[in-house]
Amino acid sequence: MASAASPLSHHDILGIVEPFTRRSRQVDLAASDRLNRRLLFKPIEHAANDAGLPALRETLQLDSYRSGNFDLTRTLTAADGQSATLQTSGRQPADLLARIDAVMPHQQFSAGAGFLITRSYTVPADPTVSTEGQTSVQLVLARAVVHTADLTLTLNVPEARGVSADITIKPTQVDDGSTLALPDDLLAVIGWDWTRLVHKKDLWESKLRLRGGAARRTRMAEQAANRGAQHLAQALAEPPGRFHERHLRARWWAALRRAIPILTPVGLIVTVLLFPRIDFGEKPGLWVMLYHLPTALVALSFCLQELPEFVIPPLPRRSESPTWRKPARDAVSSVPGSG
Repeated sequence: MASAASPLSHHDILGIVEPFTRRSRQVDLAASDRLNRRLLFKPIEHAANDAGLPALRETLQLDSYRSGNFDLTRTLTAADGQSATLQTSGRQPADLLARIDAVMPHQQFSAGAGFLITRSYTVPADPTVSTEGQTSVQLVLARAVVHTADLTLTLNVPEARGVSADITIKPTQVDDGSTLALPDDLLAVIGWDWTRLVHKKDLWESKLRLRGGAARRTRMAEQAANRGAQHLAQALAEPPGRFHERHLRARWWAALRRAIPILTPVGLIVTVLLFPRIDFGEKPGLWVMLYHLPTALVALSFCLQELPEFVIPPLPRRSESPTWRKPARDAVSSVPGSG
């Protein structure tokens, strides 16, 4: 948080905002908080573009610290309230503004059939210029939010290497009080890196495996947000039964993945029972396979993105419900096609 020990003086403000003034950025003194060393700049309007992205209002916030460091945050907000941020830190406000301006506002938004994605980034370094004169800047994804008519999916990407991204799904509230009833394998059918949904009162939680350093994690998370948005938009536009038909094989594979922990002791018992009954004289490969089966299952369980549960997962089944929404009185106990 910004230090309140020494409020910004008028002289301090003039020195700080000089590079912003040169780029036609006007400080909003009435909205700024001099006591907490926080400056706000007057909004800038960006028109909608031909790609179907909405008009955006841009605001800048500059936090000044007694240590000499600054945080500059750009917030882009659409008319419906959807927003994305771009944040960078350093000791020279002019450099921070150059980093922000190197990222086009609509670069943080993308739209498709039935969805809008907003992406919030941090910018850790100054822009670079290629031999062709093109300016580029490194972006590190902090959060991606998928907006559909029925729900909002938030993908939070931790900075720590090797830590999975956290996913939260919140249903859109409607006047009739009904809510979504989602199967727990709604995202797990996308692939191995996605885990099942865990229902927590009025939302669902999940995880997404990310690998590598900041650049690779950002690229994987961006691709996952795009794929997840397309998947959700398609699934929710059709009856739940169609989801089961489209992803039948993937649903069985997701159920098998969830069963891996319980299959480990089962595999051990089966191995112990089979060893005395099989003649391995001419089948040494079979002996090796059975001997290492429990070990392989244990190793596979450590590759899961969620805490292992020693449960027998319910089998995937087709829902006969015509819609994903359930009346309020049925929403808690009824989940279409849970698996």
